[in-house]
Amino acid sequence: MHVVIGGGSGFIGNALAERLRERGDRVTLISRFAGEGRITWAQVKDEPFPVCDAVVNLAGKHILDLTRRWTPAYRDEVLASRVETTEALVAAINRMASPPDVFVSTAGKCFYGTAELDGEQAYPELTEDSEPMGIDFPAELVSQWERAAEGIDTSRTRHVQVRIGVVLGAVERKSYIGKLWRIGRARGFLPIIRLPFCLGMGATIGHGRQPFPWIHIDDMVGILLHVIDHPQLHGRYNAVAPGIVSNHEFTHAFARHLKRPVVWAAPRWLIKRVVGAERASILLEGQNVKPKRTLESGYRFDYPTIDRALDDLVKITV
Repeated sequence: MHVVIGGGSGFIGNALAERLRERGDRVTLISRFAGEGRITWAQVKDEPFPVCDAVVNLAGKHILDLTRRWTPAYRDEVLASRVETTEALVAAINRMASPPDVFVSTAGKCFYGTAELDGEQAYPELTEDSEPMGIDFPAELVSQWERAAEGIDTSRTRHVQVRIGVVLGAVERKSYIGKLWRIGRARGFLPIIRLPFCLGMGATIGHGRQPFPWIHIDDMVGILLHVIDHPQLHGRYNAVAPGIVSNHEFTHAFARHLKRPVVWAAPRWLIKRVVGAERASILLEGQNVKPKRTLESGYRFDYPTIDRALDDLVKITV
């Protein structure tokens, strides 16, 4: 197959491209910069789109990039990086005389929104058919993102929408003389949180009861390949592991695998101060997302539980 990946230089895009090449497929990346095996977003808008079998769009700036202060300008940048790239891809595919067999658009589990629940209320189960619990900025962002993808001509191209949870990649820690630790490498969500954990300052976020919809990077790629390879699949699929845990459970599992303590809970006011009130709900609230249609489609998770995933991802070497 020939697969075109928007955002192919990112964490998920890199992993997907590697798996596709390993099995003999050809990959073209859409990037800001031209190069071998690449086209630019300007070319997507202005030139004929390359003939291909599948298009996967993973483009978009990370909403939790803590190196960027949350300002109205960056807010608009995050929105444009998702919506405008998706609109450009949809328009380019719809112009093609021979469009790809499948267009896989992605968005986040934040589609399901957040709701203020007291300590006795259970978080409702949310499947691919559920409506949002409430609308906050992340939910509105995902809603606009998905609406942009729905412009694809489904009479000529199969459309699959994948809603992605928190993607976990490998993290390595190297120890020297027992108690001296050096930060190693990581990709995905873990780089955002590994430093305080490695320093023995890992913390539960807020009250810690909020669900934490996560997925191992191998299963993330596996689901994308699954929906590409099975022409009977269409519509929405949740890319989250079936073994969802709370923030408290995830925090303590991660600390246990790193052999470090959890000594405090980060209060709500601190999270809002650090990341900004609009995106704080991503960390402070949660969605009890279930991969109902994903499992019904026949996909089987390699890493269905958090302990099994962290056993594979967290490495401590001497």
